[in-house]
Formats: sequence, C-alpha cells, structure tokens
Amino acid sequence: MEDKIILKAKKVRAILTDVDGVLTDGSLYYAAGMDEHFKAFSVYDGVGVKMANICGIPVFFVSAKKSSLLHKRASELKVKECYDGIENKRDKVSEIAERYGFGFDELAYLGDDIVDIQVLKIVGFPVAVKNAFDEVKSHAVYITERRGGEGALREVIELIIKARGDWNKVLDYFGGKNETT
Repeated sequence: MEDKIILKAKKVRAILTDVDGVLTDGSLYYAAGMDEHFKAFSVYDGVGVKMANICGIPVFFVSAKKSSLLHKRASELKVKECYDGIENKRDKVSEIAERYGFGFDELAYLGDDIVDIQVLKIVGFPVAVKNAFDEVKSHAVYITERRGGEGALREVIELIIKARGDWNKVLDYFGGKNETT
C-alpha cells in the first residue's frame, strides 16, 4: 500500500461516514403499508465499528436521508453520534470537529455520492467506496476494495487501526492474537 495512504490513515482520530451506499448497498426497500423504507446493514461493518471503539476511535454517521432505522443501528453499535437529514454535510463535519477538538487532517470520511464531495475535500483521509461514482472517487486518496454494504467501512477501520499500530488491541480483545508472537 502506498506510503501516502498509510501516513494519512495513521493520523486519523475519528471516522465519519455517509450511510446509504456506504453502510448499505444504496437500495431502499418499500412495502405496502409501511411508513418508512428499510435497509440492510453489513455485520462486517458492525464488527469494524466495535474494533474502532476498542481502539478509542469514535465513529460518526452523517446521512442526508432521515431514518429511524439508522438511529437504531447506531445505538446497537455504540457510534459516538448519528446525524440524519443533513443537507450540508460539510457544516456538520465542521461542527463535529470543533466540538471534539479534531483537526480536519485527523478525520476520515467515507462517501459514495456527489453530496459527499464537500466533505471529502476538507478531511485528511478522504475515502470513496468501490461502488462510488467516478466524480466522488476523484476526490479520494483511498478507494475501498469492498463495495458499500459489503464491509467497506470495516476495511477502512482495519486499515486505520493497523496504520496506527493498534491491531494487537483488536486481536487481544477478540482472542485472536497468537501467543507465540
């Protein structure tokens, strides 16, 4: 992996992510009689958020679409904060950075669509998922191997944790560390 990517990942103190198209495959499911659409989230991303929590890296969800299901998932995963219905993501990310004392160079952001470009331009580690639109990819320093909804967030979290030298914390927690190493 390119040194530039590792250096940017190593600086990350917080991870912010879009939802539809990143934590999901971008599909919205509707059924007769339902007031709200439903979504499918990857368990791989859920484990990734747990890994970030173990390593003290807060995760924030920032979605343009309103969804009570997103808040339910965020609560299950113990994400730091969950925002939905956000039209201006750049302002929200700036507010989060100021509130928690993060420099923009210490933030990772994952996106897939044109609404995410405004944030990708200001963060230190801008990431596009594999299925992102080309215009979005042109603003990323890293493009995931996995598609949105298939563990792309987990991939990025592992990359960041390893770049920071914290991978053994994760292995110790899950009991996967080889005792002979």
